Amino acid sequence: MDLGNDRGLIPMTRTEMKCLRLCAIGWSDQKIGLHLELTASEVASVLSVVMLKLRAPNRLAGLAKASRLGLLTDELRAGQNGDTLTHK
Repeated sequence: MDLGNDRGLIPMTRTEMKCLRLCAIGWSDQKIGLHLELTASEVASVLSVVMLKLRAPNRLAGLAKASRLGLLTDELRAGQNGDTLTHK
């Protein structure tokens, strides 16, 4: 089920958005997987789909595009305030 994002630009599932946002704050596939109860390879697959949806050749380009589209504003703001997310 596509939920879309808060800007309505590129439809993504909740899992895709969570993986994208955790990747944006520097979490590894393994750490994201632990947090979301996925394997590292499942996270990598999810992020590959996200990069296709963003039409990005790699994660760095995808994160830059996601930032430009406003998909990461909460994560960037949290990082500037020194806030961090914790995993289970």
